[in-house]
Amino acid sequence: MKVLQICHKMPFPPFDGGAQVMHFTTKGLIANKIDVKVLAINPTRIFIDANELSEDYKSSTRFECLKVDTRIKPFNFLINLFKRESYFIERFISREFEDKLAAILKAEHFDIVQLEHLYLCKYINVIKLQSKAKIILRPQNVEYIIWERYLKGLKNPIKKIALSIAIKRLKKYEQSVNSQLDGIMALTNEDAAIFSSFSGKTSIVVIPMGYDYEKLTGYNYEKQYSSSVVYHLGTMDWLPNEEAVKWFLKKVLPLINDKRIKFILAGKKMPKWVYNHESENVSILDEISNPLNFQEDKHIMIVPLLSGSGIRAKIIEGLALGKTIISTTIGAQGIEYENGKDMLIADTEEEFATQIVRCTNSIELCREIGKNAKQLSVRNYHYENTTKKMIAFYKSLLEK
Repeated sequence: MKVLQICHKMPFPPFDGGAQVMHFTTKGLIANKIDVKVLAINPTRIFIDANELSEDYKSSTRFECLKVDTRIKPFNFLINLFKRESYFIERFISREFEDKLAAILKAEHFDIVQLEHLYLCKYINVIKLQSKAKIILRPQNVEYIIWERYLKGLKNPIKKIALSIAIKRLKKYEQSVNSQLDGIMALTNEDAAIFSSFSGKTSIVVIPMGYDYEKLTGYNYEKQYSSSVVYHLGTMDWLPNEEAVKWFLKKVLPLINDKRIKFILAGKKMPKWVYNHESENVSILDEISNPLNFQEDKHIMIVPLLSGSGIRAKIIEGLALGKTIISTTIGAQGIEYENGKDMLIADTEEEFATQIVRCTNSIELCREIGKNAKQLSVRNYHYENTTKKMIAFYKSLLEK
């Protein structure tokens, strides 16, 4: 079986959750003897020099990429308001990328073409023109829901009006694209239910992201209990993460009076306003070069998400690392957990603060939850197992 995997950003190195979802898929398919070719947009905003990628990765995936400027530009956003196309979709359209895709499909036969984001669906017509492959969308979120939840917290009335127009167009496009696809692989049951409500008879299956346990060779699980450090790790140019950190700093942190508890908030593209909250017990860090090393001596992970859909890669990793995870219900969406056993759920500022204090006061509690978390991870989220489900879905579509 031959699969062309098309990515909306560079899947390697897998520095953030989105890249991990894509890369662990690639790795799992290869481990299951599937012939995979990876084609990626290389966005100028988070550009990665392809020449610096490992030769092993490039050869095993027959990797190709093309630089595309996907930045949100205020002037282009304004002009787009007078068009019919959603600006979120429009900024991923590239004639050069379209030509590159068409050339690949002309030169080689594929059984499956997998689109790793809604924003790539504008290339479906090109795919159908050049190939008879089954087209599958693997959405990392329901995009319009993320933006709708963000819109609710926006105060600027002009921005709110303009963004609401863009979101309505995005929602309309997301609802209409089902009929052009052969299959959708949702990350969560919640997302699958939403996709099922759209028009079309597309086959939909739920397959969570997997985790690469080979990364953990030599990882010291005991080191995390050497100190009571509470940490948040997430890419901060993703709007739900910024919203979550703002809520935590302004609503939750003031309720915690124990100055012995240390907090570290870290992530790429850290906004300047966050640094205003640095104090004796709050440290702010920007991009972390080695996330595993960073997390090794910390055992309490917080995920205070108030919006978003899909599944959180950082929780999948936290489970694998045996962390005590305190999350909102929205943050834990898609994880098959038992509250109080595998992780802890807190949906108000008071509950969140209480759980943090409770965990910092009881290493025994954290050890028990961490042990259960690791067992849950091995059972449900190994990348080789999740990709076996993916391959079974491919085969079911090809047999139709």
